[in-house]
Amino acid sequence: MHNAGFRALGINAVYVAFPLDPTQFDTGIRGLRAVDVAGFNLTVPHKSAILPLLDHITPEARAVGAVNTVRCDAQGMHGTNTDGEGYLRALAEELSLAPQGKRVLLLGAGGAARGIAYSLLAAAAGELIIANRSADKAVALARELSGALPTAQVRGMGLDAVAGLAPDLLINATTVGMGDGQSPVELARVGVREAVSDIVYTPARTPLLAQAEALGLPHANGIGMLLHQGCLAFAFWTGHEAPVGVMRRALLAGLAARD
Repeated sequence: MHNAGFRALGINAVYVAFPLDPTQFDTGIRGLRAVDVAGFNLTVPHKSAILPLLDHITPEARAVGAVNTVRCDAQGMHGTNTDGEGYLRALAEELSLAPQGKRVLLLGAGGAARGIAYSLLAAAAGELIIANRSADKAVALARELSGALPTAQVRGMGLDAVAGLAPDLLINATTVGMGDGQSPVELARVGVREAVSDIVYTPARTPLLAQAEALGLPHANGIGMLLHQGCLAFAFWTGHEAPVGVMRRALLAGLAARD
C-alpha cells in the first residue's frame, strides 16, 4: 500500500521489508542509518527495543512505551506510534463508534494494545479494562497509563476474569485467532453490548468475529487499523496527506493475493 501511495503522489521512494534478528537489533538499525534510509516501520518484537536508539520521540509514543514508525533526517531519528490513532479512525469508519464515555474491554497488553489503550483513554473512554493471559502485565500497563493520564479510569486483570463484564466494546489486540482457529474469549459469557473489534486481519473472519456474527453484534477485523496506521505513517515520513483510497485498494488486493 505504501508503494501505491508513493506512485500516486510521484514520490521517489520504495517500501521494502527487512527481517531483523532481535539479537542484532542495534547493528541492524545502525545499518539502516548508514545507508540513509528515510524511515521505517517496526513490528513485534522491536517496538520497545527501538526507544533507546531514537533522538526524538513524540509524547504519545513515549507515554505508550512503543514506537512503530520512525522518520530519519538530519536531526536524527524521530519515533512515533500510529497504532492507536489508526485504530480510532478504523473504529469510526467501520463501526461508527467513538470511545467517549464507553466501557471498553481490551484483550492483550503487548505493543499494539499499548497504543490502542492510550488513544482510547486520550479520547475519553469512560472506562478501560485491560485483560491479559498474564494478569501482571495487564495490571502493569494499567498502572503506566494511569501515570500518563491521571484522570483515566483504567484497570488490569487476567483473561480468565472477563465473564459478565458487559463492556460496550470488546477489542482483541492479541494474536489469538491468527490462523490458529481459536478465540481469546467466549463472547456469550462476556456480555458485549454494542460491538466487537479484532485487530487480526488474516484471516479476515476470525473465530471471535464468527461468534460476534452469531450473536448479532456489529463487528470488524483489523484491516481498517492496518490501513489507517499505515496512512498516518506515510504522512509522518513524507509530509503529505496519504492517498487513502489508493492505499486501501492496494492493501485489499495484496491481502486477496495471499489468500
